Amino acid sequence: MSKSYKEYLLVALLMFGLSGCVERKVITINTSSIKETQTPHRSVIYHQPREEPIKEEILIRNNPNLVRRAIVPVPQNHPTLGVKRRGESSSIGGLNGEIMERMPFPVEEYRILRRSGNSTLIGMVYLENSINDERIVKRNLKLYLNPVTSYSRQWYEQSYLGGYKMTPPDKRLFNYLKFTTTNSNGEFSFFGIPAGQYYIGVKLKCGSECGYDTPKIIRVVKEVSVGYGTTRVELSRVVP
Repeated sequence: MSKSYKEYLLVALLMFGLSGCVERKVITINTSSIKETQTPHRSVIYHQPREEPIKEEILIRNNPNLVRRAIVPVPQNHPTLGVKRRGESSSIGGLNGEIMERMPFPVEEYRILRRSGNSTLIGMVYLENSINDERIVKRNLKLYLNPVTSYSRQWYEQSYLGGYKMTPPDKRLFNYLKFTTTNSNGEFSFFGIPAGQYYIGVKLKCGSECGYDTPKIIRVVKEVSVGYGTTRVELSRVVP
């Protein structure tokens, strides 16, 4: 082995030994402090999550979906609301004082109605107490017979069945109504009327005999078909 090679080997061994004695340091990189790192191709940016403010819609008119659901459908033959009578109680008809407006009087529809005929309608009016099954009859009750038309049907559906107050009827209606009264047995008769469809109705006052603590006004209305000759009908209601 040559002298120069031995010297080279000795130097290498000394350097290797010294490097093993050198203290090693570990460098820790905190990635949270890095805002942006660059690469030859792209940059990566770290963002803190940001909370979006909560937005609240408080005006219904600005929300077409709510407006669409807020619309209340109005039947075609039930015109408008919003007419109010003087001194009207705010609880009448469940409309906070508002009452239903009647449709225009259908002149042509009434013009073709006959006002007299050869038919007879007889019957009896009574109330039946559901507590004791007692039948209650009253004398001198005023009954009316009202031909079925679009005008009277609006009243029947909205006022009698629906319970709403309505604007006063057109005075021309009374030219087509028939009236009679009950006897002591609650019986009544209509003579000389045309055959056809009618609403027959009565309004009476009843108190403790009907099971009420205070007297109440009770309406009883029924749709009847009057044929040729004599037709019999019972007009009744179970109370209370």
